[in-house]
Formats: sequence, C-alpha cells, structure tokens
Amino acid sequence: MENINAVSLSTCVFNKIEHNEIERSMEMIAEAGYQYVEVARSFYAGLVDEVSAVKKAGLKVWAVHGILGEGAISPDKNVRRDTVEKAFNQAAACAEFAPCPLVEHYLCRDFDPETGKYFRDSITMFLEKVAPLGYTLCIETAPYKPEFDPRYPDSVEIAGFVRSFNHENLQMIVDFNHSNLNEDLFEVAQNSAGLVKNIHVSQNLGERENHLPPDHSCGVIDLKAAFDAFRKAGYTGPCNLEFNLPEPPTVDRLREIRLYMENLLWR
Repeated sequence: MENINAVSLSTCVFNKIEHNEIERSMEMIAEAGYQYVEVARSFYAGLVDEVSAVKKAGLKVWAVHGILGEGAISPDKNVRRDTVEKAFNQAAACAEFAPCPLVEHYLCRDFDPETGKYFRDSITMFLEKVAPLGYTLCIETAPYKPEFDPRYPDSVEIAGFVRSFNHENLQMIVDFNHSNLNEDLFEVAQNSAGLVKNIHVSQNLGERENHLPPDHSCGVIDLKAAFDAFRKAGYTGPCNLEFNLPEPPTVDRLREIRLYMENLLWR
C-alpha cells in the first residue's frame, strides 16, 4: 500500500464540522486531489459514518489515528484493560483498511518509573489484540510541552521502547511538529532509522506545536530537508499531512496545499 509519491491528508482538518457534514468533507478531500487520508481520532463519535464516507468518496486510508488515552498509564489494571478495549473497538471498526499504521501517542511524560511499566503493559495488551487485524501499531513522538508535561521523552527513548518489543507490528510515527521543538529532526531521523512507518507533517513557529498548514510562510521547519532525511533513514510511505486551518476548509485551499507539497517534495 505504500506510495512514496502521494500526499495523504488527516481528516482532522475537518475537526470542527457538524456530524451531518462528514460525507461532504470526504468528498472535498477527494475533489482537492488527495487519494489517501489518515482517519483522525477526533471523529470517533461518528466513526462508522466517516468510514462509510471515506469509501464513498473513493479515498484510500493510509493510517488510522487511535484513541488510547491516559487510562493506559493508570495504576489500576482494570482501567488499563478498559482503555485498551475501547481503543481496540475503534481499531476494529476500521479493520477493513488494514494493513496500515495505527497511531497511538507515547504517554510516559512524567518522572515516575511506574508510569513506564503501566504503559508497557497497556501496549503489550493492545498489540496482542490489533496485530492479528493486520495493523502496524505506531508510537508517536511526543510534543515538547514543559508547561503541561514534567518531562520530555525524546526520540532515543521512544525508539528504544519500540525496539525493546522486537515485534514487527510495533513501529514509530514521527510528528515533525512535535519533534522539532526540542530536537533536531535530522537526528530524530537517525535515532528512529528503520522504525518509522508513518509521519505527521505540518509547520510551527519553533516554540509550540502549532500544526500550521505546511505552506505557512512563517514556519521554521525545512520540510523538504526533513522529509528527505526520513526517506534516507528508510521511510517509504506518503507525505502525511496533519494540520489545522483557522478558517473552514475549502476545496481550493486543500488543493493549494497539496500542490505546494508536491512541488516542494518532487520538483
């Protein structure tokens, strides 16, 4: 399914729409010339309708963003089990799109070593359930949020966590908008070499995870250089865009961004 010459779009670009607009939103993505989408977790409440709308629009699913939340690091085994079960139900609802990446956040962001044990337990349970569906479970690099998170887990830590499982269905996703804030993206590419099965691409201003459109004139990320670095480190999937817009998306605006990225990456 990998297509190195495609641009994929996360459906989170429509995260402010009403439930009855889901079908039209997927049609707009197709009209703007995208072939691939990442199904965003923001649509979980209307997931069945989104899956139907994606298929009706003739779109292919590159990835599914999961919903494994803070319960995955709870000291309570039952809470962890329930959290995993809820996330699995979402994954199962999209299983017809597998094999594809299934994105989950890395949640070990405090200084308590027990948190890491709880998260490992949850990922072990979750991996056992989703791997038979054909998913590649991808752990996402963390954002740098010192005002919220006591600790920043860098790409070395997350890559080490993934490698410690030695499981072909457990890999990584690198979010450019997360990882450039406290690391060099070229070093992140090297640290995660051979593990990256998905990426999130957007712009920021260098201080917060702004998730700006990737053609934003004020962005500090050299997107072409970063993308090339991950290509060299073994990433073979499409350029997967995950950004927000300050205004309601239009077909013209989405097409403009796609053409910009295609011209940037493959000129």
